[in-house]
Amino acid sequence: MDHALHLPTIMVVHALVTLISTLLLVYMWWRYRGGPVLSMLAIAGFCACASLILHAFRAELPLPLVGGLGLFFGACSVGFYWQAVVAFEGGKTSLPGAVAGGVIWGLLWIVPVFRESVEARSMGFGVLIGAYCFLTAREILVAGHAEPLPSRMLAVLANTIRGLIWLAFVPLTLLFGAPYDLDGNAASWFGAVTLGNLVLIVLSLVSLLIMAKERDELRYRLASERDPLTNLSNRRTFVAEAERHLRKEERGATLLLFDIDHFKAINDTYGHAMGDEVLLAFSRAIEQRLPKEWPFARIGGEEFACLMPSVSAEHGMDVAESLRAAIADLRIGAAVNAKITVSIGVSEVLEKPMRLDHLLASADAALYRAKADGRNCVRLYQPAELLLITGERLAGAADEVAEVQRHPTARSFRGRG
Repeated sequence: MDHALHLPTIMVVHALVTLISTLLLVYMWWRYRGGPVLSMLAIAGFCACASLILHAFRAELPLPLVGGLGLFFGACSVGFYWQAVVAFEGGKTSLPGAVAGGVIWGLLWIVPVFRESVEARSMGFGVLIGAYCFLTAREILVAGHAEPLPSRMLAVLANTIRGLIWLAFVPLTLLFGAPYDLDGNAASWFGAVTLGNLVLIVLSLVSLLIMAKERDELRYRLASERDPLTNLSNRRTFVAEAERHLRKEERGATLLLFDIDHFKAINDTYGHAMGDEVLLAFSRAIEQRLPKEWPFARIGGEEFACLMPSVSAEHGMDVAESLRAAIADLRIGAAVNAKITVSIGVSEVLEKPMRLDHLLASADAALYRAKADGRNCVRLYQPAELLLITGERLAGAADEVAEVQRHPTARSFRGRG
């Protein structure tokens, strides 16, 4: 067993694995300019390699070089890894925090009683490295509240167990003796602990890389599901969420369809930057007044929709009217103090199966009527209204076709506005 866990061999293998990983990190940083995360991971890797190589040749090197400088590099290694995790989680990195462990070790080393006691050095270094591992695990765990990633708990577990292993140096040293005896021979438990630490270092690094991949996948998914300007759900996401609600809904639902009045005129008068500001202000004003469980989305340029499960048309009209009044009180842009209004179409569905396309079509008809009635108002869909409005739109389309035929170079652009 002692031969199988020959400590210098383990240290050399550990150093080679760390070196290969570090060189890959350096290449990634050089290739993609990955910011502080990759650079700090690379520094941590080089510090670990230096510490392991010095320790692997402990028998041939003087003690100050191995125990002093070598373990200084070891403490700095876990410190820089901790700060790499801080940077990964979006925190502010601290160079003093990264090297604090190495500085503490250097101060302890100049104390003769500490320097001359293998037991004291073993327990002190174990507590120091264990504390860094626990800080790393805590950083990953706390960040999980804002960004839950599937592999986050794996990273927390790897760093926590690693911290416990280093902290175990205290009872192991007290119960079974120091890692090295007076002749420089390693204790059997020290080889096993070193091997376990190697596995956990690899696991913690791999889990961090997996988390980075999961974060990218999450961002791509959110980008495909969200409107880039307002960060609301886009039309595709809204349709999926609304249809899911309708499939399980038993008491009917009401849909609100919003259209900002004269939005094209706002863009033409104040510019598209002001138009974007209007969309942002409108979406925030509506979103903060709606329950989170009601799907609310930007489904077109200046069109928004909200599905209200288990809400009657009467209640939906009250909600829509309060939202319309809130928008009418908004003032956009300190310089221009622009005023906006919104027209809202309301439709209700009761019978099974509840189809979203029917809700959208009927709410659209009600919205068209609100526009025709002067805008800045709420209208409830009436069954006969859809045929009437469809006829009006067909007649309007026929007029446009006739106009184009009379003036082939002309172009007609009509919208709700």
